[in-house]
Amino acid sequence: MHENEVRIIQQINHVESENERDDGDWRIISKPLELEGVSNIRDMGGILTQDGRRIRPGMLLRSANLHKASDADLATLDRLGVRNVIDLRTRQERHMEEDRLLPDWRYLPIPVFDEGAELGKQLRGIITDPGMFIESLYPQMVASPMAVDCWKECFGHLLDEDGGTLWHCTQGKDRTGALAALILASLGVGETLIVDDYLETNRFMPHVSSKLAQKLEEVLGARFDGDVNQFLTAAPAYIHAFIGATARYGGLVGFLRAKVGLSDADFARLRERYTCAD
Repeated sequence: MHENEVRIIQQINHVESENERDDGDWRIISKPLELEGVSNIRDMGGILTQDGRRIRPGMLLRSANLHKASDADLATLDRLGVRNVIDLRTRQERHMEEDRLLPDWRYLPIPVFDEGAELGKQLRGIITDPGMFIESLYPQMVASPMAVDCWKECFGHLLDEDGGTLWHCTQGKDRTGALAALILASLGVGETLIVDDYLETNRFMPHVSSKLAQKLEEVLGARFDGDVNQFLTAAPAYIHAFIGATARYGGLVGFLRAKVGLSDADFARLRERYTCAD
């Protein structure tokens, strides 16, 4: 077994200890919402920035898809202030499990990958190198031109649209976690808290390995024999691979400036809109 694969498996098997403080308490970063049909959904409100401000509640929410959202769930999200939904999934994923939405919400399908291009190549990696697939995916969300275009469009909406924004992929872990990291960085949140928030996913991911394996086989058109836990776990190595891929630009904020195209005025607008004095 490859050394890197062993490292990932070790992190998956011991990810709870990665998320605990010395006193055993979990680091609660974003606020979980108890909804009936939406998993891994959290309000980013309350997260502290490095200059002492906090993210406004009800403005930035991350989740898994809204396919099974109940009427009560949608009403709750509406009351919180959600008006925009960014769907980071591919066209095929959206077709398989369409979001349930309210009529007056703005729905923004902005895929990180295209199933016929970058994602198609990466999905084949599930079969050829299953233990390393997810970690290798994260740098692609920095290097891929389509991913960069996705982030540009997402931030364009975050700068211009009124109301709160919810973004999601399928499980609310990888693509959702990458956008969450970029948003937090743009608001002045430190890297430690960005990693902590990413790891919070492990408290809320539904562990339904058999169903996920079946979905993967439907998308791949081939039998999947890899460790499905890599799709269900937010291992520290994954988010560090994403952040590490931005090092050539000086980190996450440098990537947002150099590749996503955010200006000083954009950063100021984002922080004024989405954060408040503590």
